[in-house]
Parts: sequence; C-alpha cells; structure tokens
Amino acid sequence: MKKRSYLGVIIGLIVCLMAAGTGCSSETTSSKNTKEKRLSFITVWPANTMDPQRSHFSFILNSGTMETLVGLDPKTTQLYPWLAESWKSDDGQHWEFKIRTGVKFHNGKDMTPLVVKDSLERSISVNPGVKASLKIASIEVADNTLKITTETPYPALPSELVHFNTVIMDVTASEDKPPIGTGAFMFESFDIAKSAELVKFPEYWNGVAKLDRVSMTFNDDANARMLALQSGDADIIYRPGLDTLQTLREDNKVTVESYPGKRVYHLLYNYAGKNQDLWSNEEFRMGMDALINRQEIVDKVMNKEAVVAYNPFPGNNPFSPDPKTHVYSTEDALKHFQAAGMTVQDGKVLRNGQPIKLRMATYIARPELPQIAQIVQASAKQVGIEMEIQVAENIDEYLPQGNWDLVTYSLLTTTRGDGAYFLNGAFLSNGMQNHGRLKVPELETLINIYNQTIAKEERDQMAKTIATIIEDRAYNAYIASPYETAAYRKNVKGWVTPSNEFEFQMVTKDLDVVSE
Repeated sequence: MKKRSYLGVIIGLIVCLMAAGTGCSSETTSSKNTKEKRLSFITVWPANTMDPQRSHFSFILNSGTMETLVGLDPKTTQLYPWLAESWKSDDGQHWEFKIRTGVKFHNGKDMTPLVVKDSLERSISVNPGVKASLKIASIEVADNTLKITTETPYPALPSELVHFNTVIMDVTASEDKPPIGTGAFMFESFDIAKSAELVKFPEYWNGVAKLDRVSMTFNDDANARMLALQSGDADIIYRPGLDTLQTLREDNKVTVESYPGKRVYHLLYNYAGKNQDLWSNEEFRMGMDALINRQEIVDKVMNKEAVVAYNPFPGNNPFSPDPKTHVYSTEDALKHFQAAGMTVQDGKVLRNGQPIKLRMATYIARPELPQIAQIVQASAKQVGIEMEIQVAENIDEYLPQGNWDLVTYSLLTTTRGDGAYFLNGAFLSNGMQNHGRLKVPELETLINIYNQTIAKEERDQMAKTIATIIEDRAYNAYIASPYETAAYRKNVKGWVTPSNEFEFQMVTKDLDVVSE
C-alpha cells in the first residue's frame, strides 16, 4: 500500500512537470494572476420581486446593478449627480435634468433621455408610492435634457429621485428575467427566494469594477449572518445583531463598523383600528409615552449602539427640535390615563370598568424591536394594561390588514438632508408609511406648505415646527435612533457602511478583496 502511494505521488509530480505550461493550481484554469475575484455578501432582506420599481425592499439597488438619476453620498448624505449630470429649477416647479451621455445598459443599449423618460413614467404608473412622492405632472425631452414639471412647486424633487423605486431600467426588456440596468454589476442569475449572482459589467460608464463576481444573498437571522462571516462563508454581513458585535470585535479576522444612523425606532398607533378611540385621545397617548423607559432600551436592548429619541428628528440636524422633557413614570402615566377619562383603581387602568387589552405587532427582521415590545408590554402590565405581542413574518404585509393596535416600527426620518421624505410618507393621509391611517388636517396643511417652500432655512424651520407638534401631541412614541452596523473580513477593501439600506448601493465598483 505504501509503495502504491509513493508511486502515485511520483506520477503526480511528473504530470505537473510535463504540464508546467498550464500549471497545476486548483485556484484557476490558468494561473494565479487570472484568478477571479469573488466576494460573498449577506444582507437582511430579500427582493420580493425582480421588478425594482415595484419592490418593497432595496435589494436590487444594493446589488450595484441599478442606478438613479440622483445619488446620495453615503459618507456625507448629500445629493450628487449620478445618471443625471446636473439639474436646475428657477421656481421649484419647472425642472431641467441633463442626462449623462456615454452610459450603456447591460444589454448594450444606449441610455438616452427618451429611455430615461420611459423608465420614470413606468415607475409612476406601476407604483402609487412613486407617483405620490414625485408629484410629476409632465415629462418632456429636449435634446439631452429632461424637462419635468411638478404639480406644484416642489423643491424636494431631486431628493425624491434617490428612492430605489426610481432606478433607471430598460423597460423594453422581459419582465420575466432579471432587470437590465446601468450599474457596475449585472445579474448572471437572480432567484428572489435565494440569491443573486452578479458579474462585473465591462462597459460600465464610471470605470470597471475591481471584483469579477459577487454572490449576494439574505438572511434575517442575525446569528446566522454572524456564523457565516466567522466561518468564511461570507465576506461581508450587513447589520450584525447588536448582541454579536462584541464577539465579532474580538475576532482578529473581522472589522466591525458602527455609525449613527438616519432612522428611529418608535411605537406607531392604529388610528383606524378597533381601539381608535384610545389613540385619538391625546391624554391617553401621553400616558403611553410615560410608560416607555427609553434609557433602559438604549442601554440593555441596543447595547448602547443607539441614542435616545423623543421626536422623529433626533440629533443636531438644522431641522431637529429641542426635545421636551419626557418622564418615565407610572405615576405620571396614571395621571394622564385618568385625564383621558379612564378609571384608575388600585393603580390599574380600566375603561368602562374593564381592563384595556391591546395587540402590539412587531417583527424579527430588526431583532431589537421584539425586545422593545416586551419592555413596553411589561411597563403597561404594571398599570393593568394587557398587551398581546404579535410577531409578523412580513410587517409591511401584516399592517394593512388592520388587526393591531400599536406596533414597534422602524422608519428613516432624517435622510437626504431634510425631513421631506419622512413627513410626506408618514403624516399625509395617502402616505405610504402612514400605516396607522392618522389624519391631522393641521399637519397636512403645514406639510403641503413645507413642500412648496424653496428657501432651505425656511424649510428647516418649518420641519422643526412640524416635528415639535408631533412630539408635543405624542402622535407616535419615538424611542431610539439606532446605529447602522456592518462587519467584514480584514481582506475586504472599499466597503462603506451606509447610514441606511434604502438609498445606497452596497456592492460598488470600488469593492475589492485581497489575499489574507
């Protein structure tokens, strides 16, 4: 047996020497110099469709295959020209967007202003949210320019064109196949239930990507993402679980990044549900607010990877209001409940002589939210309010059903340099993020005036005023602003942790891997 083994080794060496011109490495079919650069990336949410203009999630934009007219710099969160070279408007209603030349789609088709027009018009026709947010009345093509007229003066139009549903695509391509975009990567294969295989686009207008291919998948289980990174099955994971950050930081093969984000975790109330009379009562809402121990949530649930929030615009943004005093106190809560017309008996709250029972929805894709729900549930129990926690598999499909009273929810609020995206989406009656169907005519009037205000200082002051009203009246309970996190292996270069997942490519031409 030993002689046969030695003989096999000798024969193998002879074969290698004879094949020296072609090599014996298993790394490539030729040589190490031509080895494909591959990377594996795991994000949190899948694409629910191959249509990027209908998708509920930003998986396709994150993949680096698609681009928008206007981009958002992940480091500065300032707008920059992307597929549009420039834009201008004298009155905020009549806009000119100069379309970049020399851009090709992945199928070789040139990107022209007419193709861009067709793409924008399609996004408006297939997606009511895009139609509501863009407020476009007409689009015309003049030479290399798109002339866009909005329904009213609308200074926020460029920032709304950042949204992942406004990506520019070849609308003549088959809808049964992966979308055709202009990005540095293109789809080799795409299964929305599993993963996307991406390969670099050799004719990318802004320079060929450093990586040859990327395997991009998703997993809403934070522990599974961490284990994949530690085992080497993943090179980058987006948003590792907060309880795993310390473990990852102790791994000398891993880099962890954590930066202030642009979203807020909060309680959203259902103003159209069976307990709408409670949420329509400001004193009841104030009582609920007093039951929230925000500091405990930041310290224990968020592992201090967040800051306390009292209004939708926390921090030192020019449109951030000075927060009012919020006292965590069951005694204060009971006073508010009593002022709301509830009976308080032996420290317990009763409505018409009966305990109050509420259903609180939450979801595990953001693992901190169910924990926040449990803390709120425990606080409410102290005053006799019963809360049943309902964990939804897909929260955005669950909420429209209406069978809930409050929900622990997460929304982007301070993105794109102003509050327009959040205010329009969350507080207009037809807002796509107004899941509680809140209707406050005073707020809607102010938001509509804000939308038509051009001067930045005036816009900031109006946003601050609106946010102050929202906080003063406790229309929702804002709790914490989490940091955005990512972890990647030390040999990964060019990764930038974004301030949110909805407005940025994550797979970019600058992403690279080097030898460990």
